[in-house]
Amino acid sequence: MRCHALRAVLPLLVAGGLAAQPPAPNRTDAQGRKQGPWARTWADSPQLRYTGQFKDDRPVGSFTYFATNGAVESIVDHYADGSAAHARHYHPNGRLMAEGRYVGQDKDSIWTYYGPDGGKRSMEAWVKGRQHGEQLTWFSDGTLAERITYANGEQDGVHEQFFPGGQVKHRGTYVRGLGDGTFTWYHPNGVKEIEGRMVNGDRDGIWYHFLENGKVQLQLVYQQGRFIKDKKENGVFKEYCDDDQLRSEFTYVQGRLDGPFTEYHCNGTWVTEQLPADPALGGTPEVQRVLKGQSKKREGTYRNGLLNGIVTEYDTAGRVLSRVDYVDGEPRPTAP
Repeated sequence: MRCHALRAVLPLLVAGGLAAQPPAPNRTDAQGRKQGPWARTWADSPQLRYTGQFKDDRPVGSFTYFATNGAVESIVDHYADGSAAHARHYHPNGRLMAEGRYVGQDKDSIWTYYGPDGGKRSMEAWVKGRQHGEQLTWFSDGTLAERITYANGEQDGVHEQFFPGGQVKHRGTYVRGLGDGTFTWYHPNGVKEIEGRMVNGDRDGIWYHFLENGKVQLQLVYQQGRFIKDKKENGVFKEYCDDDQLRSEFTYVQGRLDGPFTEYHCNGTWVTEQLPADPALGGTPEVQRVLKGQSKKREGTYRNGLLNGIVTEYDTAGRVLSRVDYVDGEPRPTAP
């Protein structure tokens, strides 16, 4: 949870138009400067918006901010010398949501954020309104979910993400806000899922995609962010029609077509169907998108990159147009 919007609390001290002013105890001196205890109410409401004190038009001491229902939203304690303020912001249930320091209207130093259950969710380092240092995010059980490093408001350094069990999910490096260097993603079992190189924020060179068993599934070649070509290595690969109907499924082994394949006509129709309601849950029944009427176009088998066995071709109505028997890529016509 990143609460950058929290910086809007301090400007309320000077945005008088956002709230009404009760008749007392608000006071200004001969020069029009706020002095002593002050309070504001929500517009068109007697409910307090904030209470605090001013000295020579400068907020001093503690200010308390309230929601329209009277619950405390924030408490801001101003330093005696006026150089900064420590703020605490609260969830609607009263638990601490965030705390940190403002210098003027900008975040500064360490900011910590909490969930409605009270658990720590994230922590950020700021210097005069810019993130500088580590940003850490935790899962609800307290284990680390993400680590990002900033310098002068830009990502700079290592970026890591983790699975709930603690193993690394992603690791990459940034330089002045742009990805630069090796980027790696991992399967939950610790095996690499994707790996490639970033140069000035663009993919460059060969990017590898791996199966959970460690075998290369796919190679993608990029040049300064522009996709050049791909090479299928291992696994099942699917292609789709413009409206997301499945167009084909092919199996590759060590860079060659090997195994069953199926091609489809793009003649299906997507329809929305209502799922049966769960009496125990109640509420509005859910719906699902279902493809109906799509038919096969062609199916068969490859072995070592060559067609082998019966290859059957169909028309859009599902009728067989031809059946051809292949041996090591050579067709032997048979009766339909």
